[in-house]
Amino acid sequence: MATQLAFIGSGGVANWQHFDNLERMDADIVAICDIDEEAARTAADRFDADVYTDHHDLYEEASDELDAVFVCLPPFAHEDQELMAAERGIDLFVEKPLALSNEKAAEIRDAIEENDVVAQVGYNWRYAPAIDRARELLEGRTIGYIDGRWWGGVAGGEDHWWRHQDRSGGQTVEQATHTFDTIRYLAGDVDRVFAAGANRISELVDFSDVTSATMEHESGTVSHVSTSCVAEDHQSGLEIVADGATLEVDQHSIEGVVDGEEIDETFDAEVEDNPYVREVRAFLDAVETGDDAGVRAPYADATKSLALTLAVNESIESGEPVDLS
Repeated sequence: MATQLAFIGSGGVANWQHFDNLERMDADIVAICDIDEEAARTAADRFDADVYTDHHDLYEEASDELDAVFVCLPPFAHEDQELMAAERGIDLFVEKPLALSNEKAAEIRDAIEENDVVAQVGYNWRYAPAIDRARELLEGRTIGYIDGRWWGGVAGGEDHWWRHQDRSGGQTVEQATHTFDTIRYLAGDVDRVFAAGANRISELVDFSDVTSATMEHESGTVSHVSTSCVAEDHQSGLEIVADGATLEVDQHSIEGVVDGEEIDETFDAEVEDNPYVREVRAFLDAVETGDDAGVRAPYADATKSLALTLAVNESIESGEPVDLS
């Protein structure tokens, strides 16, 4: 029998990635919940799914038929959606960012662990073939330095939630979390972060439109991430210096020099190499088997990436380093 799924949140990444990808997999979307009834109904019509505008009603009426729930919500909208799933033993796929506070994420993490449910977070870079290749090339090497960036423009229309720090967490928490998380995936946890930021160009956001964060890792690696939402062109990726290897990596390509040999590899963004496809397949496999060994971004680990990005904001505001050890 196909895995039975519900979605809480039918816009954004649910609409432009997950719905298309799940149609290719052995899964049935049986319920859609969105506070925008028209959006929920549009998505539900596509899958002949039930429509809800309140997740409490979804859990009350449909829990018995659900294997897993995809929670695809803005940061500020995370309330008890994950808690209610965990308490009912329903597995979870949660899109990043997890929340706007470490306390909320920890509450959800504890409920997930207490109820022994599979819980994956949508850090799709961890499933990118180029990142797999980077990990392969870096295996056994000492990573000295990683430089990451996430540069782009302002998201959303006028007064969109993304433009307000108290709703999105700012660009570092909402977008560049992928960069911070991927650096953690390669170099391990962060002991200390020191950051600076400024809003000198954009009047469309109420947070720093440029940031710079330097991190010291438990492993001894030093890393840095810059963000901007006033760039004219999108750029995201990493530059890595390790013993015997210097690499430039993004989701779909890797190049550089390893042990004196040049490498330049590109991966197809379609279907099999699509990180969004790979992460959902891994999640569905874990739901079906009850074995989450193939889940690369478990919820508990993702709380550390949230804590790191929140610490960046804290350091910008205080002007002081933040200890995460």
